Parts: sequence; structure tokens; C-alpha cells
Amino acid sequence: MQTLFLYLSAFKGMGGIEKFNRAFMKALHEEIVTLEGNAEVLSCYDDLADPAYIPHSQFSGYGGNRSLFTLHALIKAEKADLIILGHINLAIVGLLIKLLFPSKKVFLIAHGIEVWTIHSYIKKALITRVDKILAVSEFTANKILEGNPYINEEKISVFYNTLDPFFLPPLDFVKPVYLKNRYGLSDKSKVILTVARLVNTEQYKGYDKVIQVMPQVLQAVPEAVYLLCGKYDSEEKARIGKLIHDNKLDGKVIMPGFIANEELIDHYLLADVFVMPSKKEGFGIVFIEAMACGAEVIAGNQDGSTEALLHGKLGRLIDPDNEFEIQLALINSLYFNNTNKRSLQQEVLLHFGFAAYKRRLRQILKNKTINKESISSMRN
Repeated sequence: MQTLFLYLSAFKGMGGIEKFNRAFMKALHEEIVTLEGNAEVLSCYDDLADPAYIPHSQFSGYGGNRSLFTLHALIKAEKADLIILGHINLAIVGLLIKLLFPSKKVFLIAHGIEVWTIHSYIKKALITRVDKILAVSEFTANKILEGNPYINEEKISVFYNTLDPFFLPPLDFVKPVYLKNRYGLSDKSKVILTVARLVNTEQYKGYDKVIQVMPQVLQAVPEAVYLLCGKYDSEEKARIGKLIHDNKLDGKVIMPGFIANEELIDHYLLADVFVMPSKKEGFGIVFIEAMACGAEVIAGNQDGSTEALLHGKLGRLIDPDNEFEIQLALINSLYFNNTNKRSLQQEVLLHFGFAAYKRRLRQILKNKTINKESISSMRN
């Protein structure tokens, strides 16, 4: 089997889609080898790839040269048995492949909001022609069908996200002293953590609501500190800064900015509870990362977050629009946190570890689909 994976970016950022692409190309390479096939990977925006994820011999990066990327994608597609598109924004490439080589199998990966309602003619033309849509959650699959009723439901399979293959879950759950010192925390401090991109266009993640309930949380748990981590734009930093000031939370809400990958696990270990009451999350890799580090998690009940938490089996689900629910969940988690960290870690690895992810990909490559019925059995 000759397989071609076309994607936008994987090594120039630490967002959820970049993490997905890195894990996907490594899993694809390893599974194709077991099937005695070959996989090639082309990136529109990456210049280079980390050989730990994909050998240099199987990777081509075009550094933003979209014309050259498209040309080479078409050349490679002619010899491929299966073409996998990593994002709907590659619609023009996928559509050209389908028009030039109608018999080629083309799969599309659907992450979240970008496919909920499609207005572009080119994107509509592609999504009606692809052979399979791999949605990262059942929630995303349902939103695709709701917003695009012309799509055949049989085309959609659920293909959950995973932990990065090099994400090493901790063997113990001790809070790192160097981070306690960095943030001025005492042994009595109770840390609330969010890790997200803090940009003005993604306010649906709900961290502003956490800030708004912090005064009430502090009345019940004076030792609480909210660590709001992630790269921010100037507009969002100003908005959040005003919220902090207006609620008199200076020193109680800390914004350290971007967290380097080598410190990410330590930040999860620092947390007594991880919270992100999002409303438009396609899945939410940060949830499974936090739980793999033993952190209790609070998430919204209106999006793909529910599946990352196995519909409440692994963490607390709350109404993200209900500030009192957020407040109560935080206080309960900080007061009565009796999470069995090792058991939680094992459950996350069982369902969302890289080995489970590769098994699901193997089924897809063998033309077996993962349907909603089999996925829903994970709730039990």
C-alpha cells in the first residue's frame, strides 16, 4: 500500500492540530511498515521534520510555498493508493486529486469547528467527494452532519486523538519544587491550571469564566492560585489583564505565557485541578495530557471534551455557561480531591495512549471503519 499524508504544519507550533499531525505521521509510518507498504508525508508549511516522528527519506517540507507543495502533492498522488488530507484547508489540493484521479481513495481528517458548517464551494466540493472523513470525536462527527446535511453519514468514522508518543507519563506525582519557587507557591497552595492558546478569536475556551469565579473560590479556599498558561496575543492579554484587575486578583491569577514542551508535564504535576470549560472543543488533547499526569479535570459538557473525559468517567463535566457550576466544581475539587492518580493515568493510557491510537489506525488502513456504536461502548 502506497499512502500519502498531506498536512499543513506539525513542527512550528504546539497546538492540538500540530500535536495530532506529529502523532499521526509516526503512527502511519509504523503501521504502514507492518502492512509492508510505504508512507510519504508532505507538509505545506514545515521546512523540516523531526526524524523521531518520520524519517527524512519519507518527508518533504515546502516552507509555505503552496504552489510547489500542490504540484508535488499531485505528482505523488498519482502513484498513491490512499491520500490522507490533514485539514479541510487543503481542499483545493484534495479536489484536484479527485478530479485528476477519480479512482484514488481520499480521506479527510476533521478536527473541529473548521468543518462544522462549510460555506466555501471548493470545500463543499471536496467533502462530498472524499471517501472517508475521520472525525476526532463523535461530537465533531455529529456537528459535521448537523451543519452539512448533504454529507453521507456512512462516510464518517470517529478517530480519537492520542497522547504524543514521546509524552512520558510520570512515575510519581510530586509537585516540582522549581516551579513552586518560580511562581512563589507555598506547600499549602492549591493550584488551578489551564493550558490553552490565549487568543481573542478563541474565547470559547472559558478561562475568563474561571477568572470571574475566582473571588468566590478564594473565599472557600484562600490558598487557591490560578495558573493560566499559554501563548497570548496582545488583545487577549489586555482583556484578561483587565478581568484580573477588576476582580482584584493580582497575585492570584498568574499568566506565565508559553510553556516549553520540556516543562509541560511538570506543570500538570503542579496542578491540583485542571480546568477548561470550553464550548467548541473538537476533542481537547490537553485534558488527556493532564489526566495522564494524575490531575483531576473539569471540562464543559457541550463539546468534544466530554469524550476526552469518557462522558464523565474520568473527570467532572459541568455546564460551561453556568458560573456557579464552575465555582462549585473548583471548590469541591480543591477541598475533596481524592483522585486515584495512578488509576486515572492507567485509564487514560488504555483509551487514548499511542498503542490504542495505532490499533485504530491499523483498522482504518485495512479498510475497517470505527463506527459510532463501537466508540460509544467505551462509555460503559
